[in-house]
Amino acid sequence: MKISCHKKLALDSRKDAIVIPIYKNIPSLVGIAGREIDDELQKIISAAYFRFDDKELCSFYMELNKKLKKIYLLNLPKEPASGDVYRELGAKLAHTLSADKIGSFSLVALEDIYNEKKDYGYSTSFLEGVLFALYSFDSFKTKPQAQRLEDVEIITTQAKLKAYIDANSAEWLDTFKYVYTARDLVNTPPNVLNPAYFADFVAANCDPKLKVTIWNEEDINKEGLLLVAAVGNGSHNRPRFIKLSYIGEPKEPKNVAIVGKGVTFDSGGSNLKPSASMDTMKADMSGAAAAYAIMNLAAARELPINIHAYIPLVENIIGGNAMRPGDIIKSYSGKTVEVLNTDAEGRLILADALYMATKTSPEIIIDIATLTGAAIIALGDDCAAFFSNRKFLSKQLADISAKVGEAVWELPLFEAYADKIKSKNADLQNRSTLGRSGGTISAALFLREFVENYPWIHLDIAGPAYLERKHPVFGSNATGFGIRLLYQFIKTHYASKA
Repeated sequence: MKISCHKKLALDSRKDAIVIPIYKNIPSLVGIAGREIDDELQKIISAAYFRFDDKELCSFYMELNKKLKKIYLLNLPKEPASGDVYRELGAKLAHTLSADKIGSFSLVALEDIYNEKKDYGYSTSFLEGVLFALYSFDSFKTKPQAQRLEDVEIITTQAKLKAYIDANSAEWLDTFKYVYTARDLVNTPPNVLNPAYFADFVAANCDPKLKVTIWNEEDINKEGLLLVAAVGNGSHNRPRFIKLSYIGEPKEPKNVAIVGKGVTFDSGGSNLKPSASMDTMKADMSGAAAAYAIMNLAAARELPINIHAYIPLVENIIGGNAMRPGDIIKSYSGKTVEVLNTDAEGRLILADALYMATKTSPEIIIDIATLTGAAIIALGDDCAAFFSNRKFLSKQLADISAKVGEAVWELPLFEAYADKIKSKNADLQNRSTLGRSGGTISAALFLREFVENYPWIHLDIAGPAYLERKHPVFGSNATGFGIRLLYQFIKTHYASKA
């Protein structure tokens, strides 16, 4: 994909199509579209048959520069709206252009339509919608669908908008490169993507600025990551543990830690899930895929920051050596954990990884995981739950969430539930005595036991990581949720400003 911006008239476009955003009673667009296009446009939108239906597209042909050109009219809200509206419009346009086999198009900048000269978020959000819609997973199809749309040109009258797009388009494309890669990983079937496959993929597909360390089963046990080992014991696909390090500020001791849950398939283990609940369990490594993507994006963009990522990889299935309810296992931190439910395995592997993350004295630890079905019950599948042990972090993450269009909602670390994960036989138990009630909260309280009071965010993406229905922006199946959110959060608040 190519994104460019030019100061010129739409009339002078050499692309396959021209897209002109409009709204009811829009003034003349001669100054940006050109006289010929504006004359035809005014005829069409003033005709009795024309309707300004919200978010609708219509098209017509014109002869421009001795060639027949397709013109698309895109109905905007008359008043500027949230970024989500423009992402949805961008995605809708991309689907339409792909169906019409359009390979390139020129877009009259939304900022010019609204006469906006300071906030350039409209075009940014619109292009994000386009880029989300262009993703497809065809790796296992005998006849992959060809992607035709490869070239987007923004047309503007504003030098500042052109400079903004020129300065940021490469980062947008890098971002979606890794969003696509993460979606591919999550969509890959579990008979292919197991812990070893994921580890091998990372070893072969990392930015050269990243240091990659991969531990096999023997290393995991030797290091004392016994919760990771226990969860992976039931499968012949043995566990792996990945550490990725990016040092963008070699003289700076400050660093950020990211932990991503990597259960490549989750049957529930001895506490077997109902069969219908297993259909999407290949997506239980969405957090691991997100952590991998964020690290590579930070390295590709050469952020002035030090980041370490910890990715435990296991397959949780029944086997002769699988962990059982009642097992007591010593964690990497030294705390003992009684396993009361083998389907609450994600918090076990995260516990070891979180404690390892404390060893570099990070400014913040962030974990991202498809952790609890209770998060979906509470918030649905369009919104992720999050927790933090610092109030200022909650506000910062919520602000970034609104900016990038990935919805999150903070749930409380309710202290009254903390005693419910204390075990009679060990230090902790991996299931609350409240049972399913407050399941997302009790899982977060369990994880908190392993972060040593370092500033911490826990992001439970069980809902939006993988969508069986089609979302108007993110599409269906793997979404890449959390990558843009956490990348922007880290870049905004932790990258050096020097």
